[in-house]
Amino acid sequence: MKFWTVSVNAILLVFGLILLMPQPGNAIPAFARKYGVKCYTCHTVPPALNKNGYMFKRLGYRMPPDEMDGTKPAPKITDLDKDIKFSITNSLALILQASVTDEKTVADAGNTTSASPVTSCGSATSSSSSCTSFNLDEAALFVAGAVPESGFSYFAHYELYQGGSNDLEQGFGVWTGGKANSSYFIKAGEMHMQEGEGTRAAMFYNLFADPAFTLTNVDPLSFALDQHPVGIDVGYTHASNYFKNIFAVSAKVTNGLNADGSEILDSSTKSSKDVWADADYWFGPDGGVTVMFYRGTKDQIQTPDNGNAHFTYRAALNRVGVFGNYLFFDKLDLLGGFIRSQDDWMPPDGGPMSHYISNSIRGEADYYFKTGTVVMARYDHALETIAPNPTMHTQAWGIGGEHALTSLGNIVLRAAYNQEHDGDPVALAGTTDKLFKLDIRYMW
Repeated sequence: MKFWTVSVNAILLVFGLILLMPQPGNAIPAFARKYGVKCYTCHTVPPALNKNGYMFKRLGYRMPPDEMDGTKPAPKITDLDKDIKFSITNSLALILQASVTDEKTVADAGNTTSASPVTSCGSATSSSSSCTSFNLDEAALFVAGAVPESGFSYFAHYELYQGGSNDLEQGFGVWTGGKANSSYFIKAGEMHMQEGEGTRAAMFYNLFADPAFTLTNVDPLSFALDQHPVGIDVGYTHASNYFKNIFAVSAKVTNGLNADGSEILDSSTKSSKDVWADADYWFGPDGGVTVMFYRGTKDQIQTPDNGNAHFTYRAALNRVGVFGNYLFFDKLDLLGGFIRSQDDWMPPDGGPMSHYISNSIRGEADYYFKTGTVVMARYDHALETIAPNPTMHTQAWGIGGEHALTSLGNIVLRAAYNQEHDGDPVALAGTTDKLFKLDIRYMW
């Protein structure tokens, strides 16, 4: 109760203060610098994309034209950037995020078989742990842009620091053809499976610091949709006059994941390919619907309970999801979604073969008081089963607020409280995690 009271009071105090803060001017990120616009041209509050930001990505990082009213032919992709000269500062961006967290994790009563709970401060020695810490959450470098008067564009995301390590998160090239109202693309390289794809309810990175549980749920095989494998992505986009309605389809074929959950960088360890596809429809002021499908395979290494040698099998993975959102009065954004998972599961004793089945739903409400200021609340609920074991429940909810400290939207302060109770379908045990987080994100 003390943890809850302190966290809620802190959120109310911080959010009350940031509503009164001034908005000085400051540097703007690369794409905004290139086109001389504010971050809100493509985002509600960064990094949450609006419909214009979605089209910007689909056109190969080119701004949708204002003149597409149907009275004259839509411009070709190669003509969208012909009057903009290349500049290195318009192709580089840096993101820094730091936070203060207060976290408490408690194992369910009677849970003696699972490991001690773990927080961001490290592992505990009993059934509960708590800590308060100051963190450098992320330092990331982006190199991205479109090659003038051509269909080519590029994107690279390198984590300078995240979780104590650094690596290439994404790196790919894109060729986009057609016209602004009817375009197609092919992309190849290392890319996120679901991030940035779909309408807003299906996007991984939104207003909260962490994506919704429904999107990031990790199955017992260490698989989640926020992977970044190597592969090929193709897509087609059709837009009506003034981009009022947008219909788009995408499909990816990738190498998938290794047994430990890391991406496969070559084809030497896996001959079969994973397939992901989705269809998006944007309508109205900023609403949309997404249908998503994934099918793949992944090696699983099991350690038997009976002391026998490890064994490996190749499990089939399946995901089907539907998501939707609608922005009312340019103020209230309501989001929802559902994902069904069905994966092969081989028990540690070697059989018989079973399935991991999960049905997860998400709901979210975001209210924009003014440009750059929003309060948000969300709830996720999952039912997870490995037959013949009983069904386990996972519930996650959060509340918070964000405020941009600059008129351009490139410095954002956020405060949020999240609580998650995880039911483990393998250990048949659960833990509850409570986290208050205050962070600031700087985007240059």
